[in-house]
Amino acid sequence: MNEKKVGRFYDVVWTEYIPEYEKSEEHWRLFYSPEEIKGKRVLDAGCGTGIFSIIFARNGAAEVIGLDISPGSLTTARHLKDNFKLDNVHFQQADMLQLPFPNQSFDIVWAWGTVHHTLNPWQAMEELLRVLKPGGSILLAIYTKTKITFLHEIIRKTLIKTPRKTWQPLAKIMAFFLGPVVAIFKKREKSRQGEKLEELILDWYFVPIRHHYYPREIKDFLEQKGLTIEKFLPASGRFDSTSNFIYKARC
Repeated sequence: MNEKKVGRFYDVVWTEYIPEYEKSEEHWRLFYSPEEIKGKRVLDAGCGTGIFSIIFARNGAAEVIGLDISPGSLTTARHLKDNFKLDNVHFQQADMLQLPFPNQSFDIVWAWGTVHHTLNPWQAMEELLRVLKPGGSILLAIYTKTKITFLHEIIRKTLIKTPRKTWQPLAKIMAFFLGPVVAIFKKREKSRQGEKLEELILDWYFVPIRHHYYPREIKDFLEQKGLTIEKFLPASGRFDSTSNFIYKARC
């Protein structure tokens, strides 16, 4: 199944590449503050290494649940939890399309770069909203659709047909040649630092499932569900074509 392929992919990515804590927390503070999350119950949907789960837990959340489909990612996340000696964060394996939680279970839902890797992103977002309490907030970071998205998809669908053992070496080679291009032609600074270019290339071009959307599509969806947009970041990366756009919205 494609979900299992995504899980196996992130078994590699999130055991080999762990984001820098300080840079990740600095980025997190663009959207939340310790005052806002104090005493709250948080769902980190698609937690990966668990870095944002740890950040929520260390900044005053009462309880954080980090959920991911990748066993390897969850192993990394649990090691990170042990390193920080936290008892208010827990990690579990589950599918975002069928969340194992009752309705209105969480004050905050954080889904950074995750719904677009599911088989049905609209269903994933429905599930995330289902478990969000009235008055709660949700953050979604989703790949931007641009005029050259089809080119990225041609490259990705070609590269994922190569032997799995070649993916990391290929990503390193691509990072070597693309590094100068990124330095010269970047449109902006990347909002989230502390990630290696080869790690980003793996995520761009080797992941089995990847969807792209226009910001207006997600904005309309959230507003139709009765949410109010609190914050919008149109591009998180150096180029529009490889960026997430981010919405923070409240019930």
